[in-house]
Amino acid sequence: MRRQTYDVMDLKALRCFYVMIQRGSVSQASIELGISEAAVSQRIKLLETYLKVKLYESRGGHVRITGAGELVFTFSMTIFDEISTFENQLAVEGAGEVSLSAHDSILRYLLPNTVKVFRQEYPLVQLRLLSRPVEETLRLVRANELDFGIVAQRRLAKELHFQAIATYSSCLIMKKGHKLASVAKEDIYAVLSKEILDEIPLIFQDSKQEGSRLVEVLANLELPISASLEVGTVNALKHYVSLGLGISVISALSLTAEDRVNLEVIPLPTELDSGTTYGIVSRYDKRQNMILSRFIELLINSNQ
Repeated sequence: MRRQTYDVMDLKALRCFYVMIQRGSVSQASIELGISEAAVSQRIKLLETYLKVKLYESRGGHVRITGAGELVFTFSMTIFDEISTFENQLAVEGAGEVSLSAHDSILRYLLPNTVKVFRQEYPLVQLRLLSRPVEETLRLVRANELDFGIVAQRRLAKELHFQAIATYSSCLIMKKGHKLASVAKEDIYAVLSKEILDEIPLIFQDSKQEGSRLVEVLANLELPISASLEVGTVNALKHYVSLGLGISVISALSLTAEDRVNLEVIPLPTELDSGTTYGIVSRYDKRQNMILSRFIELLINSNQ
């Protein structure tokens, strides 16, 4: 039967369903939305009545989405993204928000020039630059809670798209004046051997952080991985290397001109490590407004 012209879908009900699926339960949805669990359940039931389909099943406090629910969830994601874009377009010229997530090294070394130019062009735009582990970044992007993420190239879920920004080589680093520096500069493989590495402490970056190059290099050489020190950030890693507490391998992305003065920096040959390609990860169905498109354009151009 044809609906009356005023009989339209309730956006609040759609939002309740959308958030419930995102959070995995009615109780979590009620917390985020600031309404009671009963109100969330009631609105979703009204949506099911309107659509004449079953959207989810609840078992043990958790929800399992149905086939119809999958379609509605994808539709709702598109709708709320469109609404957000529309509201941005109606806002004061130049106002809006760009939100992204990446690990700390990217925020510190890859983004500053882009942010500086962008702030000059759009002083009223709010920038949200979140530091998150890679898996959390991908989750936020898939859930459409961020405009995009910046990660090292990897295999992604089918709904995500990767756009390369730049590739950075990997470098062996050690304390300035280290006894192995001259040897490494002549023959890197002479240093990266089991005999030498058994005597020299190795410093690794936290395995949950992106950019743990030393692990991959040792794996390529089929050498055992035995860390004497593991640190959380690349800046801490460089500091401990400068103190002579060990050697490490990091991406050239994280090496400044000052680092190259204070540390011994030896580039790794490409046959040993091809480097790391960083890029933008976003949903294929993500709509880009003018402000977001400009930020991405600046990001790519400033790193070419």
